[in-house]
Amino acid sequence: MRYRRHSLSHRLVWIFLGTAVLLVVLVGGAMSLAFKSGFEEHLRPHLVRYLEYLQADLGAPPDLQRAEALTQRLPVEIHIFRPGETWSSSGQPPKMDAMHHRHEFEQNGKLYQMGNYKGKNYLFSFHDSYTLAFSIPHSRGALHWRMGIPIVLLLLVLMLLHHATQRLLSPIETLKSGAERIGKGDLDQRVNIQRKDELGELADSFNGMADDIQQMLESKRQLLLAISHELRSPLTRAKLSVEMLDDAKQRDELNFEINEMQQLIEELLETERLSSRHRILNREETSLVALTSNLINECFSESHIDLSLPSREIICHLDPVRIKLLFKNLIGNALQHSGDHSSPPQVELKQETGIIRFRVKDFGKGIDEKHLPFLTEPFYRVDPARQHHTESYGLGLYLCRMIAEAHGGSLEVSSRKGIGAEVSVRLPCKG
Repeated sequence: MRYRRHSLSHRLVWIFLGTAVLLVVLVGGAMSLAFKSGFEEHLRPHLVRYLEYLQADLGAPPDLQRAEALTQRLPVEIHIFRPGETWSSSGQPPKMDAMHHRHEFEQNGKLYQMGNYKGKNYLFSFHDSYTLAFSIPHSRGALHWRMGIPIVLLLLVLMLLHHATQRLLSPIETLKSGAERIGKGDLDQRVNIQRKDELGELADSFNGMADDIQQMLESKRQLLLAISHELRSPLTRAKLSVEMLDDAKQRDELNFEINEMQQLIEELLETERLSSRHRILNREETSLVALTSNLINECFSESHIDLSLPSREIICHLDPVRIKLLFKNLIGNALQHSGDHSSPPQVELKQETGIIRFRVKDFGKGIDEKHLPFLTEPFYRVDPARQHHTESYGLGLYLCRMIAEAHGGSLEVSSRKGIGAEVSVRLPCKG
């Protein structure tokens, strides 16, 4: 309802309606003024002349039989008032003392009076021994019908006007929908508006902008992939050279730095593969309980972890290599951010209706809530100084989110400062 209230097409319809009503009022007022100003000069003499003809036919004094015959032939009501006697062709004579808008005038030496009684207009002619009253009868139903026709026509015009404005402005909704889809990452989205007006030109500009953005991001992706591939060879040679150093401490430090760089390059390549339009997942029937147990034994056997696994096996159609990487990164992050004296991180795997949930919770320092919306963005660091071993939420969580979304799932991060952080992954599982 709020959207409709602020709709541009609705505003235009109301503007047109207001303009039409104002035009009708002005034109009607002008015509009414012209009619009233010209009545005395042009219409009243003809009306009185018609009344004189009727009086001549009735005779003086008026003959009731002739009056009855006239009302049968002509669309007119005749009322005759005599002292102590009243005759009416309709059976309902007007009450002269209850008349509204009385107006007396003289013409040809005779006195006349016009007035309104119960919605009918009457013209009175006064004589010495009697008074005549004339009125043109009208059908109330026909009057209502005649009044209803303009209203129906006005409603039809408004409906046509509303349809026309909506059709005229429909490309705006198409552009809005396209912008929202591009904002959500669908860079292939284009709007198809076959118009030669300003909205058509706007649609062409919109599509051109989308092409430029897609080309720019694709160029960035290709450059990142090329750099990552080219760094592999120098890193391999550097690692071989480091192994030849005699100083064990220096050799270990350099190996640590080289391993971190290799891991960063692998994560870069993996995220770009998953973010491409032609992402490839090597899905197979995977035992998640066994995968999680083996991962803990292989990579975190010396760490304290509060592990909770279901008693029966969970089989899902997933990519085991990437799911293992997802679980490994999340558990590693939790261990890294757990304090020396805090409780061990909790790792839980459970199956729900149609999905599996993998939850990792640490009891470290936690993260300020203002950082939470950006933690799964690439290269976002809570610590702006980007120092080693501090706040390593960067590419790792972004890669985890990409793996979850590539499987049709989702990743959520929650945390409070001083309490710890929790990462929850939901993956579809029909097995």
